[in-house]
Amino acid sequence: MKFQYSEKKVKLPGNVHAYAEKKVMKLARYFEEDAEALVVFSVEKNRNKVELTVHGAGTWFRASESTSDMFASIDSAVSTIEGQIRKNKTRLARRLKQDA
Repeated sequence: MKFQYSEKKVKLPGNVHAYAEKKVMKLARYFEEDAEALVVFSVEKNRNKVELTVHGAGTWFRASESTSDMFASIDSAVSTIEGQIRKNKTRLARRLKQDA
């Protein structure tokens, strides 16, 4: 999985990037090797915001979470994307089952 990081109005230490990469790598099992993840960190009105976009297998998944802690925002965004992937996976399986 390829990673791209972007920071708006904030300069973050490297450990935040490492934490985000570790958490997003959990999603790699749902995709092939060519998946890409774009993580945008920003601060708005004392809220730490993380926008996570994952592209793989011809599908885009996007989540935006805002909390008082950057690490909690990362966790929330990853769990949101995981739910979206699970939802689409079961939807696709049902559709294939009905066609057969």
